[in-house]
Amino acid sequence: MADVFRIEQSESRVSLFSAHRMPHSSRKGPMDLARRSLRIALEAIKPSPGQIIEGVYSSQEEGFFDVENVVFYNIESATFRNSAGNGLRARRCRLHSEANSPGFPHMLDYRLISKPEMPEYSLVHLNFTPAGLNNVFDVWWAVGSGQAISTGPVTGTYGIYVELGGSAPPKNPAGKIKPLFDGIIASLQQEAWPDAEAVERLSQKNQVDGALIEARLKNPIVSAIRPKKPKPLVLPFRTGVQWHPADDLCEECTLIVTQTPTPICNVYVYALV
Repeated sequence: MADVFRIEQSESRVSLFSAHRMPHSSRKGPMDLARRSLRIALEAIKPSPGQIIEGVYSSQEEGFFDVENVVFYNIESATFRNSAGNGLRARRCRLHSEANSPGFPHMLDYRLISKPEMPEYSLVHLNFTPAGLNNVFDVWWAVGSGQAISTGPVTGTYGIYVELGGSAPPKNPAGKIKPLFDGIIASLQQEAWPDAEAVERLSQKNQVDGALIEARLKNPIVSAIRPKKPKPLVLPFRTGVQWHPADDLCEECTLIVTQTPTPICNVYVYALV
């Protein structure tokens, strides 16, 4: 499988050039060895107090995918327990060309960067008290109970900058990035006709009145993101539910972890030029 990928590594940077985009670890195939080799290389990266790890997926191939999944979730969150303590950023890029790396149209590039400042201009600014980050519902419900400081429609590609504070922040924020960003994006969508079975399942599992859940789906804290595909936000799946946040155009996700006396989360959604 050596012809499927190549890794370049230094003390604070790891790059994977590959024939395929990184799939979820449950999809066994030619990228399994690439994932294992990448994990070993990434586990050696350790940031200083003022640094976070940035993962960039670069390819001129298009397709539907979540950039944070390709960069972090599909590698497995435990990989980043040494490097993501201060935060992490996932970013989509199209600069990598297969012409410069024959046979490798995909590139994952990880490096340590200084903690980025919050965006100067934002389309949406929210803050809320995070009551739990274990699943999408926890985040979605907490955001809906928060405060909208500034609102505006989100059109075109966009980024999300999240500042998560608490007296005991997560030891490995990489393990929280998927429910956190999916929950935030879901909270910015309106679901005019909620699926009754999905609402009932959410109500039973989370011990929240179904009427309140339905009302919040219909009237979110901010209706800023419109899905490109007419798919319901949340649907029954097996014995639970599956969320379908409209994150098609989200190409930059930043999570900064800070120490604060009480839990707080600030969210900024901004346009990408």
